[in-house]
Amino acid sequence: MGCCLIACNNNNSKQPLVEEATHDFFPVNNFLKGQVHEVDSLKPPVYKYSTINNKTDTILLTPDEFNSLAEEFMKPDMNDPSIKRFYKETSFADQSIPNITFTYSTLNKDLTLQRMDVIIHPDPILDDQVQSVYLEKITKSNDILIVKKLYWKTSKNFQIISSRQAGDHPAIISQIKVVWNEE
Repeated sequence: MGCCLIACNNNNSKQPLVEEATHDFFPVNNFLKGQVHEVDSLKPPVYKYSTINNKTDTILLTPDEFNSLAEEFMKPDMNDPSIKRFYKETSFADQSIPNITFTYSTLNKDLTLQRMDVIIHPDPILDDQVQSVYLEKITKSNDILIVKKLYWKTSKNFQIISSRQAGDHPAIISQIKVVWNEE
């Protein structure tokens, strides 16, 4: 999985080098849509645990509420051609577990999605299995900085940890955990 560099050798043009991905990244959105479809089809009870200031509330989610929260993992789509070129892919194979981690990152601080890790358990007999997906998102609006850390554990649950900080005020941390398969 590589990329190529394209440069213009025109003396009249001073265009910077542009890195273009020559392959598709892991189809995270397709995987997550499959996970959402699985929950929608099986209709297990789905619980949401919300924690703010060390106080936790628990509610049973409707399918629409589940889908709305799960959508946070799918936007933006890194395979979208308008932003894909800003991301690079690295991979690491850990033979002791065994797992393969695909990491997608950007140096462009204007993009919301800053990092994504996809952990896959390779299986030579069955299909490779996605174990988890982790994302880091950063949004700045006026004087408010929002940092989100999102974690999806395949066929089990997902978590969204948000830090919201306005100016010099202390950050407000909130955690949402959505569970549909507690084993």
